[in-house]
Amino acid sequence: MKKIVFTLALAACTATLSFGQHGGHQHNGGNGQHTGADQHTGGGQHTGGGHTKMTAEQRAQKVTQYMTTSLDLTSDQQTKVTALNVTKSKQLDSIRTANSSNIEAAKPAMKKVKDTYNTGLNSVLTADQKTKWEALKKQKRDEFQKKKAAGTKPVEGELTPEDID
Repeated sequence: MKKIVFTLALAACTATLSFGQHGGHQHNGGNGQHTGADQHTGGGQHTGGGHTKMTAEQRAQKVTQYMTTSLDLTSDQQTKVTALNVTKSKQLDSIRTANSSNIEAAKPAMKKVKDTYNTGLNSVLTADQKTKWEALKKQKRDEFQKKKAAGTKPVEGELTPEDID
């Protein structure tokens, strides 16, 4: 009997650890459907501590996928939004790298990049999509603040307000 209990406990621990290695599961709203975001695309940047940071392109692709699903973007809009997201992500990464010791000094340059991005995005989205996008950004910020207040860090690969602002 002890062997059976021990074997079951060991199997449960192994399954839990194995599941935890994949991380990044996202659900589409409250309906329990996966968005397919748990596929590892590789090419992440190693940041130490056993975690990889998404590249600018990976982050941009994830934001574009989120926007496509949430805003029902057309294929033309997807192409334009992808380009905007890649440009923004690369520029912000460059600014962060150049100012890694003093992020406060980087804030004006980061604001300029985000303003340019938002101007471009506003020219691509319809009025309804703009309204919905602003509501989604607010929702993400609120969720992030609740997690932060609870002491919970974002899951690796999870979109943060920084990614979508």
